[in-house]
Parts: sequence; structure tokens; C-alpha cells
Amino acid sequence: MKANHIISSSIPRMLLIVVFFFLPCCKEEAPMEVNQIVKPSTKTSGESGALVTDWYTLQLDILRKSDPSISNLVILRSFGYTAIGLYESVRPGIDKSVSLSTLLYQMPPMPLKEDSQEYSWAVSANSAIAKLIAYFYPPAVVTLNKTRLDSIENANNNKLGLTLESAVFDRSQAYGQSIADAIIAWSKTDNVNLGNAGYVPPVFPGAWVPTPPAFGNAAGPYYGSTRPFLQENLQSLTGPLGFGYGEVPGCEFYKMVKDIYDLSKKLTEDQKNVALYWNDLGVGVGFSPPGHSVSILTQILVEKNCSLETAAIAYAKTAIAAYDATIVCWKSKYTYNVIRPVSYIQKVIDPSWSPLIITPPHPEYPGAHSFITGAYMQVMTGLFGDSYSFTDNTYGSKFGGPRTYSSFNAAAEECGESRRYGGIHYTPSTIAGLKNGREVGERINDLELVDK
Repeated sequence: MKANHIISSSIPRMLLIVVFFFLPCCKEEAPMEVNQIVKPSTKTSGESGALVTDWYTLQLDILRKSDPSISNLVILRSFGYTAIGLYESVRPGIDKSVSLSTLLYQMPPMPLKEDSQEYSWAVSANSAIAKLIAYFYPPAVVTLNKTRLDSIENANNNKLGLTLESAVFDRSQAYGQSIADAIIAWSKTDNVNLGNAGYVPPVFPGAWVPTPPAFGNAAGPYYGSTRPFLQENLQSLTGPLGFGYGEVPGCEFYKMVKDIYDLSKKLTEDQKNVALYWNDLGVGVGFSPPGHSVSILTQILVEKNCSLETAAIAYAKTAIAAYDATIVCWKSKYTYNVIRPVSYIQKVIDPSWSPLIITPPHPEYPGAHSFITGAYMQVMTGLFGDSYSFTDNTYGSKFGGPRTYSSFNAAAEECGESRRYGGIHYTPSTIAGLKNGREVGERINDLELVDK
């Protein structure tokens, strides 16, 4: 069999050329530069990205329905390692591709394919994704969704198996599993600590304290010590707020908080919708903050009918950005431990005040949603361009949606403002989050996954 697997060698040469010309591989992306997204390869141009987007669509549905909700930190770690494994499981089929093991911090060399042997990279991807999801998602979530996870894996294998020799199928499946095993082994050395056992919040004027209504303990206080994917992000830290704490009317801190209080009293219907649209929480309602960004990417890849390698690279680069942005953000949050608006306002301004959306249980500065979304959308900009307009159908007609944006950065900016409208972040926090998130995203954009 030839590398395409589907096209028989008996097809006349002219028909072969016609078939090859019309195979899907993001035809709409022709204007993109080579260093923004990999060009279709003669090895994998016939393999559709639909298999991958189906897996991500399923994951988003699992996130939306999980009760209790899955921690955002768990989700980001799962998306990060799974997307890297996806890329590595198809990388040998991408012409002149570069292994992420040569670019990411302490990532070991990945298993090699057998020379001169035929592979189906779709089979490899299917095998790797299935194994990685089963490992990185919480066991209770995997058990609850086992039938659905097994069903999509088996359906893909049955469909792909019809076009392949058994030896090719088995070899490809084994390769994907070997990549997943290597990724899992690497993940066990990343020093992650998702808990908060033993953590005692510092006490000083203006320090973060647990917030209503649940007054939950600090979420992920040790997460900032997790190994990032890029070595450059090991020492990254958001700069300080710029002024000290104060409760005297007219001081900088008081004015910063009073802005949130005053705004809450005159929110427009659209501002309320923006806050709720980007809240991304609620069992059966939201996909989680990282899930919202993944939803946007998945919509675009489906709309453009992208190839397997295009989807793999896009998911990998965006996931790396979001993961590293979270680590830098969490390290910064627990360095500064800034008080949340609801705690300050109820103490200093109005004891009866409550924000529009529930305050998450971690320090205020910098804003996490703007930080992570800013990094994600900066990579999306690198992949698809500065002025790529799109409509986000993540929540359909809910919360004033669908919402249309002139660019990915415009979406990130609205995401940042949504937290101000929701009453849980100060303006300097959303600005710092966007700025530093974009810096992380640019470092990921600089990764060259194709050897020129």
C-alpha cells in the first residue's frame, strides 16, 4: 500500500493526481506563512483532522456535564500533555517536522517509528489520545464516561481498519500507545501539586482571604512550582500591582476597588451577558475557562475541514501556551496574595454587596482568565493571522451569543473585561493578565515545528 492508504495503486496516474489535489487540508489557510502553521505533507495530506476534533468535542461535553466540575488546573494539565502526545503520535508523518522533545524543557526523546514501514497516523493519533485522556482525567470521570470514550475509540478504529492491512493498523496503534506511555512517564516528573494540604494563607493588610459564598480554601497554592513546558517560563513572574494597599478614600487601592463597585451598580444588559458568557462555569452550562478557548479552536478547525497535522499542531501549541500561562499566573497570584473585590468592598465600602458572578477561591492578582485566554489567543493569532474574524458559537444563543470578534486578541480583551463586569477582578489585574499571557503566547509562537 502507498502512504495514503486509501488510494489504490491501480488507479490511473491522472485520476491519482485529481484525487490528491482535492484531499482536505485547510484549503482556506493558503495565505498563511509556513512558520505559522505547517504546510500539508505528502505523507499525511489524505488524513482528515475530523478524528481529532471529534475527540476534543467529546472532551468538551464531558467537561460541561461533570458534576462536580473538574478543576481548571486538572483540565489544563490534561489538555497540555494530551495535545503534545497527539502531535508526537503523528509527527513522523509531517514532512520535515521537529519533535517537541528538542524544544520543551526536560522532555525526553520520543519513541521512533520503524524505518521503511507503513503507518496510518490517524490510527496512531486515535490510540494516543484515548490512552492519554484515560490517564490524565480524574478516575471517577473516566469511569463515568468509559462507554463514550471506548465508543469513539472503537468507532474510529473500525472505520480506519477497513482501509488498512492488519500489520499497518497494529503497528500504528502500537506506535500511538508507545508515545502515550512516554508522555505519561515524563509527566510524572513535573513536580505538580494540585492540592492545598498544609497551606496557611499569609496575613497582612490587603491579603487574600477566603471569599463568599463557600469561603473555600485556597485553590492550587503550590501549582506555581510545577515544571513548565518552556524553560524560559521557569523564572517568569508578573510584576507587582504598582501601588500599596489602602482603605482611605482617594488612595490608589481604594479608587481601583471603587471602580468595580460603581460599575456593578450600572451594568448594561450587554455587559452582564459578557460576564456570564465568559464565566464558563456551571454543571450543564459552561465548558470551563480553558474549555472555552478549546471550543473556539475546535469550531474553526471543523469549519475549515483541516488536516490531521494542522489540527495536531494547533492543539499542541495552544495547549502548551495555556498550560505555561497558568503556571506563571499561579506563581504570581501566590507571590502577591492580593485581596478580592468582594472581601474589600464588604469590609470597607458596602457590607451587603455581592459580585455578579461567584469569586473563585484564589488570590486576585493577576487575572487568570485574561492571562490564560490571552496566551491561547496569541497563539491562535500566530496560527491564523492578526485580523482573523470569527463567530464563537460556544454557548449558542445563551448569554447574548453567538458573539463575533474581529480578531482573537479582541476576544481575549473581552474575556478580560468580563471579569471586571462580573465583579471579581480589578482593571490592573486584567491588563497584567493579558500582557503577560500574550508574552507567554509569543514564546510558543517562536517554536519552529517544521525544519526549514
